[in-house]
Amino acid sequence: MSFDVETHGGHHTHRTGHKWVDMAVAFSALFISLVSLGVAILHGRTMESMAAANARLVSANSWPFLYYGAGTATSNGATRLTLHVVNTGVGPAKIESAELIWKGAPYRTDQDFLEACCGLDKASNLDSDLVPSVVLPAGGRIDFLGLAQSDNPAVFAALQRAMLSRDLHLLVCYCSIFDECWKNDLNTPSLTRTPVKACTRPRTPFDQGVFGGRL
Repeated sequence: MSFDVETHGGHHTHRTGHKWVDMAVAFSALFISLVSLGVAILHGRTMESMAAANARLVSANSWPFLYYGAGTATSNGATRLTLHVVNTGVGPAKIESAELIWKGAPYRTDQDFLEACCGLDKASNLDSDLVPSVVLPAGGRIDFLGLAQSDNPAVFAALQRAMLSRDLHLLVCYCSIFDECWKNDLNTPSLTRTPVKACTRPRTPFDQGVFGGRL
């Protein structure tokens, strides 16, 4: 019994026998390969641009923006003054640190600040709240200092003058939920916030004396 074994040689490009036709076919194949490579590169760059644009959109949709505000309001015949921080952005702000500075000196508490700025010589009925270590949602507000006119008229009048003075600075460092962080003087009107890699605790934080002594 015998078997016929069919063998196949290596694959060879078929030639037409016409040199110029063979060259045209080869150049056409090369051209198609280059076009395919170009399309692939362009597609990759388009996808990268779309990913970057999507990342910017996500960041913009979670961007907090804090500003300082102060004012007086009268209710039932009683006039009250408040100093506050408001988040007018579209995302929550993780407030990491704050510094309240009056004429170049930082103060830890409302009481210390009012003694320096406004002649407070005794404890008054103050409304105090923390600025740092708070997550402030979009549209949220922190009234960090409140004083009724009837509690201390002289200090109230002095605070009205001080609350919008250029000698008053509120430096706040805060981050988005994606840990993009900014630090600025909120008492200086600006639509620009200075980005920082991370927030650090100041030597004299404005923390109402809650988080320990001076570093």
